[in-house]
Amino acid sequence: MDNAVTGMKMERPRAVMTPEQAADYLQVNRETIYRYIKDGRLIASKLGRAYRIPRNSLDLLLWSTRTRDDITLRDYTGADIEGFIEDDRLTGEAAQIASKFRRLLETNPAGGG
Repeated sequence: MDNAVTGMKMERPRAVMTPEQAADYLQVNRETIYRYIKDGRLIASKLGRAYRIPRNSLDLLLWSTRTRDDITLRDYTGADIEGFIEDDRLTGEAAQIASKFRRLLETNPAGGG
């Protein structure tokens, strides 16, 4: 994926990362990642001799070390989420327009010419 402003390649963050990738993601030294794992501040899985770190674990670390404690995450129930999905469901003319776009994308994929 290219950044429209800089023209540089942008890589989508992986769901599971190596310590090196996690260090790049957090913009810290790799040794910091190992220290956080050792101290229990960062949840990781050890597969053989190599660690793998879920991106969600990194995001939770960022959240837990935030500078503003007055900002909290909101908890949603399954019913809340189902309601959001239902509210976002396209109907009528909007559904028809989305369907036309979907068909166009399927018949003329991006980069196909």
